[in-house]
Amino acid sequence: MTEPIDLTPEEQQSLNRAFESKTSLFSLLATLRTRRMGLGYRSETGQDETFEWSSGKTVRQSEGPLAYSSAHDAVPLTEVEEALIAWAGLGPNGIVAADIPANGDLSSLLYWAGRTAPASSNDHSVDLLIINDRGVHLYRPSNDRSKPVEIEGPDDYWKVLHWYRSGLTRISDARPDVDWGTSPPGTHNVRPMGAQQYNLNRPGSSWFLPVGDLGREWVNLLLSSYQFGGFYLEDVNTSKPAGCDQWIRPGFLEVGFPIPVFDELVLILHVSQVGAIVQNMRLACEALGLGGWTMGNYSDDLLLGAYPEVAQGLGFSFLERELASNPSRTASCLGLKDVLEAVCVPSPWFPDARSAVDHVVTTRYRPHGVLSRQDNWATASGGPFNDETLQQILEHPKAHIPDWVVDAASDTMAYIADQFGCAPANINPVRAKFSLQVHHVDQQYYRKFHRGKQPLTDQIRSHFEQWHGGTKDPSEGD
Repeated sequence: MTEPIDLTPEEQQSLNRAFESKTSLFSLLATLRTRRMGLGYRSETGQDETFEWSSGKTVRQSEGPLAYSSAHDAVPLTEVEEALIAWAGLGPNGIVAADIPANGDLSSLLYWAGRTAPASSNDHSVDLLIINDRGVHLYRPSNDRSKPVEIEGPDDYWKVLHWYRSGLTRISDARPDVDWGTSPPGTHNVRPMGAQQYNLNRPGSSWFLPVGDLGREWVNLLLSSYQFGGFYLEDVNTSKPAGCDQWIRPGFLEVGFPIPVFDELVLILHVSQVGAIVQNMRLACEALGLGGWTMGNYSDDLLLGAYPEVAQGLGFSFLERELASNPSRTASCLGLKDVLEAVCVPSPWFPDARSAVDHVVTTRYRPHGVLSRQDNWATASGGPFNDETLQQILEHPKAHIPDWVVDAASDTMAYIADQFGCAPANINPVRAKFSLQVHHVDQQYYRKFHRGKQPLTDQIRSHFEQWHGGTKDPSEGD
């Protein structure tokens, strides 16, 4: 059990305010807006600006009716503000109920450690990158849990900062070299990072970027489908089974399912999880009085590092694929060594299909796994099941993936990798397509262009006083 960390009186007061505010969820939803203009930002000024913090390019956004240049320097988020937003998006919150019948796919759950956003089979396949003036960090708190509901009152608030401080892995000491001006060499009007996102990655902002291992989701869904669904993957080019012919018979695999449709299903499951993460963080920003700018119109392949001749991005590695076997021209990101090693084949961490499938299978059965018969995760964590129920689950035959399912999934994945050059074949194994950039709102922009008080809320107008030791908002009295 981790001992409570010491908090300053200011940190304790901030955490108390965050958890004990009387603002209801429904009132937050009523005023929820994407407020894109922060302190230090600009909008269609028609003036040259050099992005010294990223690409180093000098750019000019055409002048327009919303021409504005913030008169104030950016104010970065405090550690408490970042920790609260990260926790709201993807932080530990206790133990899941795991209320799935043993005969109805309970074995698909990879973890019983709960997080604030839902996930397919609770597979923890999405992490959170935080990009700020200190560089790039991966937010991934431990999967250990101390009780069913981690935060029950003031004595637990310290955990938010503990999870933030202990759960960060440094990836880079600087922001990635991407911005509004990033474009392929020789082009003049190509905006792969989004035409409307002029203030993308600007100093003072905190960019919260969910990054997902779709390969793990893909393998886990394949195992579940083969054990409980009764359908098999089918090659649309041949209308034949994808390497799993010997298991196609009554009681095993019986109905074909096109590979591209299966890949699309995995992508949908991933996107729904990321959407929940981003919405959680948006609501946190609304409660704190911060600007939460949702973004999706950018090339995440470029951001991750697929085109180093344009930008190094985050430096993730990619697989070179033959065009003939990759008709959809899908970029296949392998991940980042020792940080996010995606479950895809072939890769440096998973050279063949069997190693990838075994990795996902054993996550639940290895020592301290949720379905391990020795040193079970629940014993140390205190849930979700009582001792008698847990024992019955661990002894139930359906709680354990049969050998034939592992063999069939491995053969299917090997077939796809051989035929198409990569498995999964039609979706990128790593995605970072939807995200949230957070900043302190420049109130004067909205007073200049908008009617009345909206979209400025009481939380925004009082933010600096409450969250920055009573200091005056730089843009309040302009």
